[in-house]
Amino acid sequence: MSGALYTLNYSGQTSGGGGVVYIGNGKIVGIDVSNFRYHGSYVEQGGRLKGTLGLTAPTAGELVTDKQNIQLSAGTRIELALDWAADFSNGKPQLIMIEGRPVHILLEKVGEI
Repeated sequence: MSGALYTLNYSGQTSGGGGVVYIGNGKIVGIDVSNFRYHGSYVEQGGRLKGTLGLTAPTAGELVTDKQNIQLSAGTRIELALDWAADFSNGKPQLIMIEGRPVHILLEKVGEI
């Protein structure tokens, strides 16, 4: 999969947010409106993208999830798991798990890089 830039929109039980993320060549790198940074990798298997994503909070903030938001202290790093359809920017929300809590995100392709 060649690399592209995507908008990232997410919503939880009480709030939502957005950001931008690069996905391509086995790498994921991005930032959201809470200043959380994303760095990870994936492999393509059977029409799916499977991988792990590290979320780092350079400053304190609230991480949105579908159940209960999580307060993160500055310097916190957590691992996220993803298992998406290869056509993840198809207009349908994709699931990502954050410490056992689901978050649905919507990705829209901005352009190839």
